[in-house]
Amino acid sequence: SRCPPWRGFAWGETPRCRRLGRSPPMEPDEIAALAIAVDKIKRRPALAHHPELEPLRRYLLDAWGVRLDEAGAPVPKALLQIELSDDEEELAAPETAKAAVGDEPEHVVQTLDVADSDEEDPGRLPEDQGPYPPLPPPRAGRLEEDVSEEHIAMCSAAKQAAQEAFDAGDNALALEKLTEALMTGTASALLFVRRAELLMKLHRPVAAVRDCDAALEVNADCGKAYRMRGLAYRSIGRWEAAHRDIALGQKLDYDEAVLEVSKLVAEKARRIEMRRAALVEGGPARKRRRRHSC
Repeated sequence: SRCPPWRGFAWGETPRCRRLGRSPPMEPDEIAALAIAVDKIKRRPALAHHPELEPLRRYLLDAWGVRLDEAGAPVPKALLQIELSDDEEELAAPETAKAAVGDEPEHVVQTLDVADSDEEDPGRLPEDQGPYPPLPPPRAGRLEEDVSEEHIAMCSAAKQAAQEAFDAGDNALALEKLTEALMTGTASALLFVRRAELLMKLHRPVAAVRDCDAALEVNADCGKAYRMRGLAYRSIGRWEAAHRDIALGQKLDYDEAVLEVSKLVAEKARRIEMRRAALVEGGPARKRRRRHSC
């Protein structure tokens, strides 16, 4: 089998691939571009129906049997939750999921950004509930001439006030001023990331994810937005989503400070992939048992 991507390496870059002498079927830049395209379609599913994406849509329909609704979103099959806690129970698909499968082949297993239940994770945060800080309207279709000098000046003043509040240790005021700057509609992607960083300090990871999504709407190549979103996903145990985002963020804008986190999420994502493979190949897999010393 081929060496899979998204484990901290590009295709063919893992030690195992090197040892086996396999050549990468895709270049790292191609993989990064593909990941960006996939992220855009995830955030705007209607793009899947664009005429220029007809070859991709036909491939999904013919090779993978994926069905799309009118908005372009995939019609989900039955989902299986993959449990990663360390108790002694066996993994099994919920009865409702089994019933929903119907005539689908038994080997079809689909999971999306599965969170584990590792209660011993010191970096875990609870998922914050709304209301979340407001976001400006999308910029799609807006012309540069529509941005006034007055709004640019307002954004700059609010940014300065936010920095002063942050330096003084007033995070609440800093958040207020960053929001004021963002709502002018002239902020860069990095300013959304800056508010996301502050939201993470305030233990609001879901709100941080929303800001990173908005940052990527402004600039789809913003490596810091992918990395910050990955860190937010890591804090709520969305290991596969965290791995994808941090890996892509590192490709676009490498930061040695997140190297250890990158290794952690890669290992967590690997465990989820192994559990999923076990479910596909042989039914429910037993969880790893702890060894207790006397």
